[in-house]
Amino acid sequence: MISKTYLWLFIGQIFPDTDSGSTGDAQLDHEKAILASMGGINYANVSKIMNLPDLDDMDYDPAGVYQALTGVENAAATSQDCMSIVLDRVTEKVCALSRRDENSKSSGQTYTYIETDFIKALKYGYVIEIQEPTTIVQPGVLPGLNSLLEQTGTITLPTGEVIERHPDAVVVVTTNVGYEGCRSMNQSVIDRMSLVRDVELPTPEVMVQRAMAVTGATDEYQISQMVQVVNDLSEYCRKNSITDGSYGMRSLIDWIVSSEITGDIYESALYTIISKATTDEVDREALISAVLEPIFTKRRRKAIA
Repeated sequence: MISKTYLWLFIGQIFPDTDSGSTGDAQLDHEKAILASMGGINYANVSKIMNLPDLDDMDYDPAGVYQALTGVENAAATSQDCMSIVLDRVTEKVCALSRRDENSKSSGQTYTYIETDFIKALKYGYVIEIQEPTTIVQPGVLPGLNSLLEQTGTITLPTGEVIERHPDAVVVVTTNVGYEGCRSMNQSVIDRMSLVRDVELPTPEVMVQRAMAVTGATDEYQISQMVQVVNDLSEYCRKNSITDGSYGMRSLIDWIVSSEITGDIYESALYTIISKATTDEVDREALISAVLEPIFTKRRRKAIA
């Protein structure tokens, strides 16, 4: 059976309209007004007003995100664990926003179907991206959308309306291969993809130009050295089977921005690229000595009498 908790994120759900005059909950009314101005009640909007972490946060620091969400330390926490908590909280908030006053049953209840961005894209011919579907706990969620992933697919909404996929609609599915908490893609979903492409890190020259464009950095030589460190780090981790971290363009950009703030490239590296690459202290020390220090040395600080 497909999990309704996850499936409604894709196809939407019917909720009872609230009676703002009888709920007496000004906070919920305020949040509902904000959501209406943001385009309606959907996962992205509800998550934003609740200040919940996004997928990047969960991938980079699942243990830290888990502790922030639950108040409990769990070094073995995965991005999947964090995603499950976030989805539960979003679902609870949506239910709270949509609850009705039991005393008003006799007045007649009306309902509203909340349409997702996914459905809008397929209905009107937009381009939409599904990020990290391999972190979904229930394996039957994406195959449940197989009818819409077909070029001429259809799906019946909870309202009974039949949605036909627009011929111009494009669905892009992106996921990180080998990340902790990620599963293999369902073969029936892959079979419905017109193109499947592995995206590797760009060349060092392209990384330098992209990093400079994003961060506004102007020292091309220094950025090229930082790119070399990131690439050497990636190669070192691959050769030494260090697989519990993350490294790439985002880590590079974080390092550059942090360095511009602190003025210390070496120190900033410790809290961006090194800390993200692994949680193992021994492996971190090895990365510092083998990858970082051959290019950037620790700044010596003079003692002040």
